[in-house]
Amino acid sequence: MTDDMEEMDTLSGSRDFEMGGGPDTMDGREDDEKVSAPFSTNDYWADTIMQYYRQFNSDSMFVVKVGMMAAGPAAILLFSIFVSSAASSLIAFFAMVISLMFVGLSMHMLGWILDKDIGPRSMQEIAEPIKEGSEGFFKTQYGTIFKFAFATAIGLFFLYAARDPVPGSDLNHYFTTFSMALIMSIGFLVGACCSAISGYAGIWVSVRANLRVAAASRNDYNAALQICFRGGAFAAIINVALAIFGISFLYLCLTLHLYSTQKTTSQVPPIEEIPVLLVGFSFGASFVAMFAQLGGGIYTKAADVGADLVGKVELGIPEDDPRNPAVIADLVGDNVGDCAGQCADLFESISAEILSAMILGGSMAKHAGLDYEMKAGFILFPLLVHSLDLLVSTIAVFFVSTKKGHPSRDASYGELEDPLNVLKRGYYVSLVLALLGLFGICRNFLYIPALPNAYLYFYCCSVVGVVVSFLFVAITQYYTDYHFGPVQSIASSSQMGHATNIITGLSVGLESTGLPVIVISIAIITSYYLGEASGIQDQHGNMIGGLYGTAIATMGMFASGVYVLSMSGFGPIADNAGGIVEMSE
Repeated sequence: MTDDMEEMDTLSGSRDFEMGGGPDTMDGREDDEKVSAPFSTNDYWADTIMQYYRQFNSDSMFVVKVGMMAAGPAAILLFSIFVSSAASSLIAFFAMVISLMFVGLSMHMLGWILDKDIGPRSMQEIAEPIKEGSEGFFKTQYGTIFKFAFATAIGLFFLYAARDPVPGSDLNHYFTTFSMALIMSIGFLVGACCSAISGYAGIWVSVRANLRVAAASRNDYNAALQICFRGGAFAAIINVALAIFGISFLYLCLTLHLYSTQKTTSQVPPIEEIPVLLVGFSFGASFVAMFAQLGGGIYTKAADVGADLVGKVELGIPEDDPRNPAVIADLVGDNVGDCAGQCADLFESISAEILSAMILGGSMAKHAGLDYEMKAGFILFPLLVHSLDLLVSTIAVFFVSTKKGHPSRDASYGELEDPLNVLKRGYYVSLVLALLGLFGICRNFLYIPALPNAYLYFYCCSVVGVVVSFLFVAITQYYTDYHFGPVQSIASSSQMGHATNIITGLSVGLESTGLPVIVISIAIITSYYLGEASGIQDQHGNMIGGLYGTAIATMGMFASGVYVLSMSGFGPIADNAGGIVEMSE
């Protein structure tokens, strides 16, 4: 992340920031290259989204805006009246509607990004091959991945179809082995598709936001920072919203089947076992993430090292020098590895975390003998937490702002604010809002009348997760920021030669794993015993809340996950923008 902050600092001080360039240059652009806010960029989908955004922002669309904002709450109300008021179905439908609403909000954010200036022709000529290379890599890689995914889904179907029914499972009364195998395979393909979409969203916005960040950096540091960060936020919102939508949609479908096949109205559907049927979704997400992370990660490192070797080492020219064609491959690598691969990887992590917590919550609720309504709260708690994540992180995104103006051109601008400090300010807002929201969710959905203080212990588990998330950011900054000792020690060792550079770098890298291991260990033990202290027992009197406490701590870590992923997506966009500025000069 520190390298990306340096890239943004470089953007703020680049020559494109200067007023110079001839007597006719009054805005940092050459007269024959003014293409500010065009109505067409020869990019069909970008132009279409931009046109809808402009129409949507007109005064004549006020009624439509109000209608769209009211559509979500109205749909939830109508569902509770005409379809089902059961807690299980209502919570799942609520989460699904929230995810769709934030997809719509992210599209509005994307329109805001695409409506920005795309800069002079020289910048566009650099950005175009980066876009072509990134999207070409994605199509080739994911085309291969989906061939394997389809074959794997077929194999998964036969694997589950050939097994015997699970002894003692209530699902045997509602599903045959064949139907369970079919559900598993369909879930696998849905998870793989959602993971691929989340990865493509990361690439798609990155290769378009990079040009707009580079163009904005000539005139306004704040505009460049906001465009860059909101580009990462768009991909992050899509990522988490797809995970919530996919799981909640499949859960609703299976719940509908349970209700439609129950033999008597007094029969209680085994909703605690539904998450077990959804693990195929997580399998599919993991399958795509594995190939995307490996393929994109290897490509980006190979391209990065190759560009540095041929440029810096062999020819002695600066990084991102326009005379080095390998720089394009390097910038493509930032998109396919740090955007697509990372988005798919986090999508898999969130999906697995949601489903594992749902399974643990359902198992604990069943063994504790909780009634149907209370079971629903413990099972679907993860979907509510990630819906909260969408809300608090999106609010925090709009707190990312600094002083408007041009550091090099405006004499009264003052000192340039470190971009990392700007991002951390929004991160702190997301943490505070997450803590408040988590308390409300725990109080309303984890409350047990027989154990009135149990929800407080589970809330403390979530607080442990939030604290761990904060500590991870702080530890990462300490070991990667050039303002602190570890990076400075590596820089100092580099002055004595390659050998000391490698030795110091390796030792700092090994040392950096120590604190995270200690923090995670303390968090797991603390959250486990807090869960046990909730007092939830099985029929034999054994405390059974510990494992669910650790799951809640994990959800607390992800309570501002959208914002953290936005910070991560900020990096490759800023890196690309810096390369475009350097190569177009």
